[in-house]
Amino acid sequence: MARIEIGKHLAVDTRVCGGRLIFKGSRILVSDAIELTKAGYTPEAVAEQYRGLITPEAVREAKSLLLRGFLKETSRRAKVAA
Repeated sequence: MARIEIGKHLAVDTRVCGGRLIFKGSRILVSDAIELTKAGYTPEAVAEQYRGLITPEAVREAKSLLLRGFLKETSRRAKVAA
């Protein structure tokens, strides 16, 4: 699998960010943007945090697909040494 485009703004590419879900044209992980929205940021504020590399519309699309069950959220989990 090289690249799969999801919706208008999202993509998975095995050559970018280890194949994790990103916003097209960037290396910004969708999971990071979703975490910001969960922390109370608006889609406009999230886009501003990334200096306009993504749009509020892209953040809304990611959130909508997640809420509708089309995407599975994968947050980064710290590895703990046993």
